[in-house]
Amino acid sequence: MERMKKVFEKIKELFGIAYKILPLFIGIYCYYPMYAERENSIYPFWDAIYASLKLYGGSTESGVTVGGLLQFARFLALAATFSILIKIFNKMGDLVNWMKLQGVGSTVVYGDSDYAAHMYESLPPRRRIRGRDDKFIRNAARYVLLYREETAGLAFYSRHYEELKNRNVYIMLEQIDRQNIENPRLVVLNIAENCARQYWKDHPVETSEKIAIIGFDSIGKNILLYGLQLNIIDPRQHFEYHIYGDGREFRREHTKLGKMQPDRIVFHDDGCFAYEEMTDFDRIIICSGEDAGIVTLSRLLAAVSVQGQVYLYTPNGNVVHNLFGQDRVICFGMAKELGSAESILGDETTRTAQNQHEAYVKQYGGTPWEKLDAFKRYSNISSSDYLDVIKRLIARGVPMETLAELEHVRWCRYHYLHNWDYGPERNDSRRIHNSLIPFSELSEVEKQKDVEAIQSKL
Repeated sequence: MERMKKVFEKIKELFGIAYKILPLFIGIYCYYPMYAERENSIYPFWDAIYASLKLYGGSTESGVTVGGLLQFARFLALAATFSILIKIFNKMGDLVNWMKLQGVGSTVVYGDSDYAAHMYESLPPRRRIRGRDDKFIRNAARYVLLYREETAGLAFYSRHYEELKNRNVYIMLEQIDRQNIENPRLVVLNIAENCARQYWKDHPVETSEKIAIIGFDSIGKNILLYGLQLNIIDPRQHFEYHIYGDGREFRREHTKLGKMQPDRIVFHDDGCFAYEEMTDFDRIIICSGEDAGIVTLSRLLAAVSVQGQVYLYTPNGNVVHNLFGQDRVICFGMAKELGSAESILGDETTRTAQNQHEAYVKQYGGTPWEKLDAFKRYSNISSSDYLDVIKRLIARGVPMETLAELEHVRWCRYHYLHNWDYGPERNDSRRIHNSLIPFSELSEVEKQKDVEAIQSKL
């Protein structure tokens, strides 16, 4: 089968050459006898070649009767000319791409998703290249793979693994936990994670709240996960998260949810709720998907007078605002925002996390950023995400010791959410850590590390 494929490829290649030069030979065959009979033609053969070359421009010799064979050669020559011009334009495009690849931060975007289009548009024109599946572009600073189907993205990465293994690659995968990826140059993009991080950044909490999360697929799960890590504002806080959707698999994956004190998580696995219950919430986050979410929102607003703020996940918020008004509902998760270079690449967040880790290594020693495993890299990124919360608390006059305590709570929650537990001796392979204790029980040295972690963010 492979041999037959090669034979067909060879035939195709030969045909591509033949149809380009065939008009020349047909022209010589038709023109030479005419020039040979003319007394004023000193070099009839070269005259015939010249006349034949003119066929590629679509013209024939004046005073010559154009027969069917010569007419065929003329049209075939024009087709060959267009083919050559297309190749020239492609080569010019390759030259433009080569020039872009010489710049710092050159990025090639592959994929058929809406996010790929938004990502490409948000990049600086002189640094962006839109890749095609049938043509791999080498030597870019980074590659972004944003396919609708995860299998397509994985297949592309597999086909070009040798070219990509030492490059910075960002690949969109919703079903694979990025914390399991050990290659520091391969970043797994999870749009639901980015959406949740952006949501809490844009709509932060100021005091303890009772929060309803309606719909518990990928978006809802990440809204809860990042809410637990970012909504840490007071040692005596008491947030209450009510989950309306099947959370059984989530609880199997996250076995230490009971460690989230003083906050409380309540699961309503059947997903059902009485509309009257919703009047008691400070914040209602509808994550059911755009169509189902709009239906839920419509019925909720028609049934009761909601006192808390309502948020709706929808890639196309303008439609919802036109239906319900911007004051009644706040939309989040816009595809254009989640597909932006800032959201996809996360350069600023990663840079802050790296600087924070390097400051720690300089002070206490440890593994450099490039050799960190995925768990520790994303632990630093989680800490970097918390920076906005720290800045708001500093503006409110919260003392440094309290900030250090809150940072420790965040650190503990990150570990608990990945199923670590306390043990008197640290054992990373068994997910045991001796610092998973209340802040007040830490040694002064460990408390100082949390203070320095805060200071390194600022």
